[in-house]
Amino acid sequence: MSLKEAVRRIKETANIVDIIGEHVALKKVGRNYLGLCPFHADRKPSFTVNEERQIFHCFGCGAGGDVIAFYMKFHNLDFVEAVKELASRFNIPISWDTKEDSFREKLFEVNQKAKRFFEHLLWSSKEGEKARGYLKERGISSKVAKAFGLGFAPASYDSLASHLKLVGVPLELAEQAGLLIRRTDGSFYDRFRERLIFPIYDHSGRVVGFGGRVLGQGEPKYLNSPETPVYHKGSILYGFYQTRSFIREAKQGFIVEGYFDLISLFEAGVTEVLATLGTALTPHHARQLRSLASEWYLVFDADEAGVKAALRAAPIFLNEGLFPKVISLPAGEDPDTFVRKFGAEGFRKLVEEAQDIFDFMIVVLEPRFSKTPEGRLRLFQEIKPALAAIKDPLLFELELSKLGEKLGVSETALRRAFDSRPSFQSPSPKGKVYSERLVLEFLVHYPKFLADLLEEGILEHVQNPLYRVLIEKLSELENKSYADLSLEDLELQALLSEILLSPPPFEEVSPEEVFAGIKCWLLKKKSKKKLMEIRQAIKEAERAGREEEALRLLKEYQDLCHFDNFKI
Repeated sequence: MSLKEAVRRIKETANIVDIIGEHVALKKVGRNYLGLCPFHADRKPSFTVNEERQIFHCFGCGAGGDVIAFYMKFHNLDFVEAVKELASRFNIPISWDTKEDSFREKLFEVNQKAKRFFEHLLWSSKEGEKARGYLKERGISSKVAKAFGLGFAPASYDSLASHLKLVGVPLELAEQAGLLIRRTDGSFYDRFRERLIFPIYDHSGRVVGFGGRVLGQGEPKYLNSPETPVYHKGSILYGFYQTRSFIREAKQGFIVEGYFDLISLFEAGVTEVLATLGTALTPHHARQLRSLASEWYLVFDADEAGVKAALRAAPIFLNEGLFPKVISLPAGEDPDTFVRKFGAEGFRKLVEEAQDIFDFMIVVLEPRFSKTPEGRLRLFQEIKPALAAIKDPLLFELELSKLGEKLGVSETALRRAFDSRPSFQSPSPKGKVYSERLVLEFLVHYPKFLADLLEEGILEHVQNPLYRVLIEKLSELENKSYADLSLEDLELQALLSEILLSPPPFEEVSPEEVFAGIKCWLLKKKSKKKLMEIRQAIKEAERAGREEEALRLLKEYQDLCHFDNFKI
């Protein structure tokens, strides 16, 4: 059956309470089930599961959606992978052997063959003796090296190419996997030569790429696979497949930059660690981290590049509701060298001294600015992007207050300097405050009004792209239920589940009255756009000396202004 049909069958077959109940202790309270959220440090049950609608939502961290969304988030899968696993579990057949799917599988296969080749050379060949000695020098045991699948690529330009050709792999496919490079004459040579090889795995343990560390002196010191259809640096964290269970168990994790940073820590017994593959932390990375634990530590090199990496990571973490701490290493050290000198015990002592992310930013940035009022303001401007990333209004207020104390600046002055943060407007007691969010909530609870509002051009006046996409999805439903919606995006799933499990807007009045108010709100939106157009037309008429036209337009403008100032 098709993917769409498989999704429908999964939703019909898999009871969300049973699936979530395998991982979360749920207690029935009224029509819902409550439990502690598995996606953030939840002390008070804020995780709600509704069996009737087959959805979940956490009112603490905002995670939500249907059974597929939960499976995606909990197991760190993409939509197709989650559907595959659930379909297999419930014996639901899927026939979707697309060209793209088949090509990806071939890339996984060639990567796996290359990994075995590299492993064999490391452990069973004379050529690998140098690499084995190198690992011993760095204190890496064969047990740990094998757990991460380490291998060795010899100095030859065609050892891998010859092997792959021998086992029937088209060299063009190996090129597309990033393993070979094509010469100008059309022949191929190995990308990785005379290097210790680090396979890079996805969440399912499939090899998606490789990293190579040169033995001895040479440039570049580290060489990584290029981006391929199965390998995207911005979405892969090194060690995820091997260490996620340790992170979940410890309820905390450490983020480092390099392969050896992670492997040396793991060897020392610090197993709850992930690495960023030498690339900047991305929002996708942060979402993966949030799914594993709520407490994270940044452990970057004690140099300017390490400090910059920590500063860049701060807003990304905060935007996902994570408040990381920063472990400051002694000058000249990186996680690899430090743990080899001082062991896990020395590292754990640094953990106890870790700084709150905003404390770290002040300590690092303060020396760069004078202690004058102007210097204080410039320091605040540097910290401002991280502060702006805090979504929770209460946490924002608390951090702003703390920051004011540390900077010696009044909270009032900081608030004035923070003029780019949108203000939170409370509903007027006399009338209703209409907004894009309210319109969306209304349409989710009362979809019968959607067709009329679409005819009125509602989508042209919804600026939030997530809201607009969800409204478009709702329009596809017609007379079907929400269970028939196929939403691959977790943000959309979370948004819909939150609205469905919340009461409709303005319950004290009838839906028809709210609908009338929305139409009036929409009319005002249209009038604002029209006002801008008329202003421009007045300027052009005046420049051209068309006085009568300018006066007529001015009258039209004044009439519209009167309507625009009318309170709903």
